Formats: sequence, structure tokens, C-alpha cells
Amino acid sequence: MQVAKINKKYNSQFGNAFYDTTSALNSSIVLSRALVDGCGATIPWIIMANNGTERKEKARRLLFDYSIAYLSPFLTLPFTNRLAIKYVSKLTKGLWANNHKAITISNKFLKDADSMMNELKRISKGTEKYPLEALFNRIFPNKKYEQKINIDELLKSCGGDKEKLRQKIIKAKNAVFIFDCLFTFGLLGSVPFINNEITRKQSGQAGFSAEMNMADKEIVENRAKEYEKSKHKKYLAFLSLFAAITLGMSLAGFASLYPNSKNCGKFINYFRNRAKYFDYKKGIYMSRLPFFLGYIADVMGVLFASRNETEKKDVMIRQSFGSAVFFGGDLLLGSLFTNISDRLFGTKLRSEEDNSSFINKIFPKIKSLSDVIDEVEQGKISRVNKKVCAGIFWVNMFILMGSLGYFIPKLVNKMIRRDVEKDVNAQNKINLYTRPRMEDFVKGEKRYLQNQTL
Repeated sequence: MQVAKINKKYNSQFGNAFYDTTSALNSSIVLSRALVDGCGATIPWIIMANNGTERKEKARRLLFDYSIAYLSPFLTLPFTNRLAIKYVSKLTKGLWANNHKAITISNKFLKDADSMMNELKRISKGTEKYPLEALFNRIFPNKKYEQKINIDELLKSCGGDKEKLRQKIIKAKNAVFIFDCLFTFGLLGSVPFINNEITRKQSGQAGFSAEMNMADKEIVENRAKEYEKSKHKKYLAFLSLFAAITLGMSLAGFASLYPNSKNCGKFINYFRNRAKYFDYKKGIYMSRLPFFLGYIADVMGVLFASRNETEKKDVMIRQSFGSAVFFGGDLLLGSLFTNISDRLFGTKLRSEEDNSSFINKIFPKIKSLSDVIDEVEQGKISRVNKKVCAGIFWVNMFILMGSLGYFIPKLVNKMIRRDVEKDVNAQNKINLYTRPRMEDFVKGEKRYLQNQTL
């Protein structure tokens, strides 16, 4: 009996960890993208590389991308939030004051001062720890960490003006957003240029790394000569375009929140009603829309750094298909599987939000796993819904990873070989027509021998 109790407890802990992990991945575009990128794209692409040089280049890209895109938010954003609240909005005096968590309030509550105050009162009862804060508590359990928001102190820093507090929080959030975009996506877009230089120095030759075992060095380098001439200008062009995209996102996401009037025109209201799409979950996880736009900026950096037309096609195929599969495929597949489950098995996984639009009639919105778990715990729906929702998420992920990890590299590698073969064949034809004919060579030898005998 004792063994049975232990096993039951173990299974319960394992089940909770499974649902917690799945819920975190399901609710965070950054974490789920990291899973698909690593297991479904980058690692299989490394394995299926055409040669050792390309394999090293892709492995470095994996290391750089994961460090910048998926690790840095955990390390930089909690600290950046504190800096923004203290120095940009000047809402706290100390860098380690607890009121920096006010920055986690959703933009949908920042449309007016009253909505903001109601939400601040709700979250002031206790906000979630950042991952590093939770780790700190585990290492030093005796250290008391106060994580509540003191609304009175926040208002005091604004002279008791609620509207001034609202604008200061918006200002801090905008500063963090701009910094995060410039830092994260600016570095990600710079990685291909850095990686190209490392490859050139390590291999001793310029050119697209995937082609380096398919043709002579001269042919590979000749195919990349245009890039080598203009790579510095291309990098500056990427930085300029990327900065413009970041500024545009910032204006669209935050500038519309500043007007206090509810009747500020259809154009401003359009962005006010969509400002929540620029939220950060828990203050560190970027939401889907800005992540997608930043990802597009990153893809532009890769395109600018492409060493020839073949590499550009490589990038376009991998990135466009990967983006379509990830940013749209997961939504479509999730909606499809959810509809099938609700109709055939009687689950209740479709969202109760407005589904009147044409797209949502075909692919209705679905509940997140965290919402399903909440409804199960409240007794609104059965436990089966939680199991099915988690199962749909993982089936979805495996389909995405399988399609990205196998079919794309096979298609791209075949395309690269075809392009290189065209240049090799063209080079051979040139050599064939410019090579001295055999009879001319024989005549020359005869004249040389005659002169020697004389």
C-alpha cells in the first residue's frame, strides 16, 4: 500500500510538471518558438548540412540565436524593467524597489486612468516572480522577497495624479519595448554578417558555405563576389530599415495610448484597441505580433547577408515556410483539431470570444491551456478537456517540427546543387571553347622541334 501511495504521489507531481511546462509553452510565443526552432528546424538542418563548414556555421547560428533571442530576455528584461521605471518614468527611487512590477500591467488597462487603477489594485495583492527571482528564493529561502506593488508610493511619485501615473507607465513600457527590439532583433540581424566573416576566416575562402564541397574554390568565390564588394553597405542598409520598423512598431503600439480622450478618432482608436498585442507576458515574454514583426526584421538581416542568389533562395524558402508554418500553422492546426474534438468528443475548447469574422468562422478562436486548466479547477468543464487540450498542443508541435526538420532541408539542398551545377557547366563550356585545339598544339610542337634541329 505504501508503494502505491508513493507512485500515486510521483505520478501526480509528474502530471503537474507536464501541464505546467505545456501551459508555459502554450502561452509564450518565445518559448514555443524556441522549441520549434531547436528541435524542428536548426538541429535537423545542422545534421543535414552539405559539408563540415556549413555544419559549423549553422551550429554557431543556433548558439547565437538561442543566446540572444531566448536566453537574454530572462537575464536582461527584469533588469531593464527596473531601469525604465526608475530612470525613464521616475516612479521609484531605488533600483531594487518593488514597484517596478507596475510595468507588467497590460496595455488594455492603460486606455484610461480608472481602468489602470482597478488593475493595479488587483495585481498589487501579489505579482508573479521573474524566473531569476524565483531561483533567488530557492537558493536563499530565508531571505524575504517582497513582490507586492505599493500603489500609494506610485501615486506619491506623481503628486497624486492618476493620469500622470498612467502616462509614466506607458512611457516606461515603450522604452523597454524599443530597447528590447533594438537589442534583440538588431543583434539577431547582425549575426549572419558576423557568421559569414567567421566562416571566411576559418575556411580560408569566401562564398556560400553550403557550396564549398560542390565546386572549385574559384567558382564558389566568384559566385559571391558581389556580396564581398557591398557587404558593409548592405549591413548599414539593414540597420536603417530595422530601426524604421522598430520606430513604426513603437508608434503603433504605444503612441495611441497617450491621448486621454475616448473620442480621439477612428485611426487612433484602432491602435488603442489593439495595444494589448504589444504586451509582455510576466514582463519578459514578447507577444506574437511584435515577435513576428521583429522576426521579419531578422529575416531581412539574413537576406542582406546572403552571399549569392542561391543563398537568398535558401533563406526565403526556409524562413518563409518556417514563418508560415509557425506563426500561422500552429493557429490553423490548433483550431482544426479543436473543432474536431468539440464536435466528435463533446469537449469545450473553443473560445467564447467573438468569432463573427470570416477567418474565425472557418478557424474559430481556441482557449489557451491555462484558461482550460482554470475552468477545470473551477468545475466548469471536465478533466478530459485539459488532457485533450495538452494533447492537441503537442500533436501540433510535432507536426510543425517534422515538416520543418525534414522536408525543407531536402528541398533546399537539391536546389543548391542544381544552381552550382549550372555555374560549373557554364565554366566548363568556357574552358572548352578557349582551350587550344589539339592540332594547333601538335603544329606548335613540330615547329619547336624543327628549330631545335637547326
